[in-house]
Amino acid sequence: MRNLFLSVEIGGTNLRYGVVGQTLQVMEFEKEPSSFLSEAEDKGEYLEKLLQPFIDRYGREAFCCITLSLASLMNRERTVNYNSPNIKGLDHISLVDILEKRLGFPAFMERDVNTALLYEIWKSGMDSRGIVAGVFIGTGLGNAMCIDGKVYIGNSGSACELGHIPVLDFDGECGCGKNGCIELKASGKTLAALAKNKYGCPIEEIFSLHGEEEDVKAVVRACAIATATEITILDPKCVVLGGGVVEMKDFPMEYFQRTVRENLRIPYPRESIYFVPAHKDPQAGIVGAVINAQNRMGEKEY
Repeated sequence: MRNLFLSVEIGGTNLRYGVVGQTLQVMEFEKEPSSFLSEAEDKGEYLEKLLQPFIDRYGREAFCCITLSLASLMNRERTVNYNSPNIKGLDHISLVDILEKRLGFPAFMERDVNTALLYEIWKSGMDSRGIVAGVFIGTGLGNAMCIDGKVYIGNSGSACELGHIPVLDFDGECGCGKNGCIELKASGKTLAALAKNKYGCPIEEIFSLHGEEEDVKAVVRACAIATATEITILDPKCVVLGGGVVEMKDFPMEYFQRTVRENLRIPYPRESIYFVPAHKDPQAGIVGAVINAQNRMGEKEY
């Protein structure tokens, strides 16, 4: 009976993978540095060797598909990786096709922020009806949106790039290829530069040691302005808030939420919006990838 999923999350730091059951129970979970995959000459061969022990242990007939979660710009069909900045050698290839041919299972791929939001909706027992937004403040400014429990990907597949909305009269050069993106002001990367170049402290301690400095508060304020912009446009019922910056010690959550509300219209959505803290579960990516696959399983034959 094909009721198990092989699931892989390819993050910038860690590669997490394992076996997930139909009711989303994690049966096997492993992780290793993503640099191992980044340095591998043949990505398909490397991932096949990683997953083969699970296939040997449970039997090929136990698995219905492979699920993938990764930080990558991808096509609408979720078959081609256009740009994966954290892993060398994944640009302009179809990881889906490669793994389907190597392992013989259907493969489903999605952006990591989308699988993260799917996981949070499930984990929180949230009513998935309506619009739920996710803002994940990490190295960059990640964003996702679910409508009635399904991720919104947009016309071309590139929706919800909140970090790349333009800032008026700002022309900083962004790694995405254009200028003026708010992520240059609102991200962990900006905080890391302040911590290293100005304050000489570990980034993990920047809020504890320098949280009242205006330039540190400006980063938080920029994140709040971006979040308020999304809420103003979408009027979601809630915002799931997570990411490495939010999880840092002494992150000014009250200041962040107050700044968001101050930039929303009265009375709504200022009074209606609420925030849901993301869980810090290491298995979130592989479980969220399975939820995505379950939503899409009618698209491919087994």
